[in-house]
Amino acid sequence: MDFEELYQRFRQPVWRLARRLAGSEEEAFDLCQEIFLRVWRGLPGFRGEAQLSTWVFQIAWNHLRAHRKRQGRRGAVPVAAAGDARVLLEQLPDPRPDPERGAAAAEALALVAAALARLPEHFRVVVWLRDGEGLSYEQIATVLGVPVGTVRSRLARARALLRTVVG
Repeated sequence: MDFEELYQRFRQPVWRLARRLAGSEEEAFDLCQEIFLRVWRGLPGFRGEAQLSTWVFQIAWNHLRAHRKRQGRRGAVPVAAAGDARVLLEQLPDPRPDPERGAAAAEALALVAAALARLPEHFRVVVWLRDGEGLSYEQIATVLGVPVGTVRSRLARARALLRTVVG
């Protein structure tokens, strides 16, 4: 696999994860470059014991976590800026001609994004990897280096917290 193929296959999921955990678009962009450099350098050592996507996410997660520790930011990062909500709304089907429906969807999306931003990082990343990227419980456990049971309990707890906030 050449670099371009690897990059095209994983650039969007890695970008979304980096954006969720970084403080700004610029920081996320820089982190993605560093992640793909690490992925490319590590590719000769990839043994195929896990899926390539799991391996890439594990490198991304480890790099992002190490970066946050170096920066001293362990709390929640506000990820639900107005720009994020607009980007997500643009991906929704156009509900025209009902503008009220669009406004309600925007309000609901902003509410969910704000609720996600308030979750502790270990909950937020599990929700994102499962619901945002579609990884299996086993893949998430591999990426995060925790047992599958921990993934299940964190996801259940995160969803329960989201339900109480979003209501």
